[in-house]
Amino acid sequence: MADGGGGASTRRATTLALSSPAEPQRSGEPHGGAPVDREGPGFGEPHGIAQLGQAVDRTVAAPDARTAAAGGPMDVTVYYLRPVGATRYLAPERHEVAFAASPTGVAASAVTELLAGVPRYLGMARPFPSGTRLLGLGVDDGTATVNLSRQALGGASGDGYAVQALVWTVTQVPPVKRVVVEVEGRSAGVLDGQPLASLLGIGAGGRQLVRDRAARLAPILLASPAPREAVQGGRVVAKGQARVAAGAVGLRLRDPSGRVVSQGYAALPSGAPGWAAFSGALTFLPPRGPQLWTVEAFETSPTDASVIYSVAVPVWVGS
Repeated sequence: MADGGGGASTRRATTLALSSPAEPQRSGEPHGGAPVDREGPGFGEPHGIAQLGQAVDRTVAAPDARTAAAGGPMDVTVYYLRPVGATRYLAPERHEVAFAASPTGVAASAVTELLAGVPRYLGMARPFPSGTRLLGLGVDDGTATVNLSRQALGGASGDGYAVQALVWTVTQVPPVKRVVVEVEGRSAGVLDGQPLASLLGIGAGGRQLVRDRAARLAPILLASPAPREAVQGGRVVAKGQARVAAGAVGLRLRDPSGRVVSQGYAALPSGAPGWAAFSGALTFLPPRGPQLWTVEAFETSPTDASVIYSVAVPVWVGS
């Protein structure tokens, strides 16, 4: 494990700026990893596609004085789990939470949203069982100690992705570089007949965890349309960021019965070495009345064309 930085002397919050993701592998056991890497190009528009696309690495920017004074909301990134068959991915989503003026407050707000928030996209799941609560969170010399309620033990799995979803969520906030996870104030032994090591993995015994760069990150991040957005007319445009081997993102539109109404693809820039923006349109004959349909962006296997990852969002169509 790497040594890490100290606490921030200034109060920071409100606007979360994004930086470029590391090049993740598609396999790995997320029980450890390299130190948090915040390097990479920044992006413009506060709510732009590029910003969402690079949501795998966020830092907290200087506070907006007007937002801070008004106590307005702020954006955080939470890392949900996206199961596809037997494979799980860390899938970042932007969520709006109440303003917090300190790094500890921002981290606590992000964890609370991770535990109790509602995923915006279909198929995403919270990493810990319903009822899991944040009992406490402190930051000292770059290390965040996160204390969860006993329900968190229900998130135990052999791949360690539940704990990594927590680690990736907390380490978006400087000066946090490492995370110690506790359950009911403990990080070792047995609780309710279950060894804490079954959840914490190598983090048992108070060992500090960092982002595992071998963790599988969602290869497609859908920025538009927004969940339950009203689509006008008979054309919907899907936009986002992707890092897929095939060089194209598949797109399809399904009606309430699951029938594919329209299908196409969005090509990525030729020779793109990593994350790249995509945009593609699907045309359809809208129904006479409003209906909730589904826009799906997916990646197919280059060997047998089977779907190996997908993300979907419900949209309203029809007048």
